[in-house]
Amino acid sequence: MTDFPAIFQNQYSCALLADAAFRAGVPFGAAPHGLTPIDWAMKLAGPMITVQANNDLVTILAGIHQARAGDVVVITNHSHEVALIGDLIATEANRKNLAGIIVDGFVRDTTELIEIGVPIFCKGAYPIGPLKLPQELKAIGNIGLDLTLGNTTIKSEDWVFGDADGVIFLRSLDLPEVFEWAEKSYRREEFLAAQIRSGVSLGELLDLENFLAKRASNPKADFNEHISKLGQAI
Repeated sequence: MTDFPAIFQNQYSCALLADAAFRAGVPFGAAPHGLTPIDWAMKLAGPMITVQANNDLVTILAGIHQARAGDVVVITNHSHEVALIGDLIATEANRKNLAGIIVDGFVRDTTELIEIGVPIFCKGAYPIGPLKLPQELKAIGNIGLDLTLGNTTIKSEDWVFGDADGVIFLRSLDLPEVFEWAEKSYRREEFLAAQIRSGVSLGELLDLENFLAKRASNPKADFNEHISKLGQAI
């Protein structure tokens, strides 16, 4: 069985997987801009368990409690003016060997979260947690529902990958094909990088002048098609 998290952690990136999914013709989504790791070196990969928080700390705790080793807990909330997790939840996630936590909102205890080391992605920090909010701003949350992040609908058991570039979502059934394409792209880009370092120009490697001439006569010329015929990727 392919160890997708290990391959991603050791070799691939979200950018590479997004390119691979595009070339494979399989659906994929991305979280909105700004959902980034609290430490740029953090990466995460795993199947998701979704939590719709509704400013309810108990639902967040239940989601962490139900998650299995290797899962990524994805938390959304209708208000961002609250920190949804802190150091104790991160410590529990670390104890359970969770692959990470994604918060479509804020966190707190940031210094401690970095020290604990569980990959955490969020939109920023805020000092006040949900228990301190007025009761009228809170409601019972939900676990396991389909959620929307930006323009993407995510489902529990689908997979999520995150690094310094952001977060992407893939269906579990598409992972083998996407990773097969990712390996092709990885090798092509490594070859290109080695050629550039040796002194060959990127424009020459991508036959850029010929494409520019082609586009001058046909503004709809497709650069993806052009580099694909060359056996290249960028």
